[in-house]
Amino acid sequence: MKNNNTLTYRVEQLEKNYDKLDCKIDHILTNDLPHIQESMIQMKTRMTVLTALNIGAIILAIVVTKLFT
Repeated sequence: MKNNNTLTYRVEQLEKNYDKLDCKIDHILTNDLPHIQESMIQMKTRMTVLTALNIGAIILAIVVTKLFT
């Protein structure tokens, strides 16, 4: 009988912990993840713009050096 009570208690604790974990995962998926995705999109856009500017500056520098040499 005592062994059954221990098992019941442990299962109840496991269910409580699972519920807490489930709430945390829901919070991450509904709140944190969209913000992270938005930040990643903004960072990707900035990197694309900076890459284009750097390539443009390199091409301009090559053209200028070719004209004056």
